[in-house]
Amino acid sequence: MDMLLWAVRVSHVFAVIVWLGALLYQAAVLLPLWTPGDPDRSRMILASLRRFLPFQWMGLTTVLVTGVCLMLFSPRYILFAYEDWWSIALGLKQVTFLIMSFFAFGFARMVLRHLEPSPGISPDLLRIRILQFNRNGVFLGIVATLLAVSMH
Repeated sequence: MDMLLWAVRVSHVFAVIVWLGALLYQAAVLLPLWTPGDPDRSRMILASLRRFLPFQWMGLTTVLVTGVCLMLFSPRYILFAYEDWWSIALGLKQVTFLIMSFFAFGFARMVLRHLEPSPGISPDLLRIRILQFNRNGVFLGIVATLLAVSMH
């Protein structure tokens, strides 16, 4: 059982690193290069963002599955009992994960919408929303990481 728990924990940490690392790379490298006046650069950046979507879904799914396994394997976990710091931090981490998932779906939707422009939606507004969703995801990823560190 200890080997299985170790493998699940390592997979969870690796998935968080991949997911948060992709968000940070996008926020620090790709998105600052995106200027609204250059259509060639915009197409290149959108293509790069689209290529990151499978990593995002892989990370999201792996974090979800391994997180549920770690929660259920923990002897501290009691359903809907928030009486110590560990349980409160776990609950906050779960809420943070749900909000991050919402932003991940919104980010993917905005990227795909930007690739297939529709007449009623401004490309500049979509670009601003993509930037906001990415920054919110990075912020919430850091919050979730700090909550996880405080649980140990």
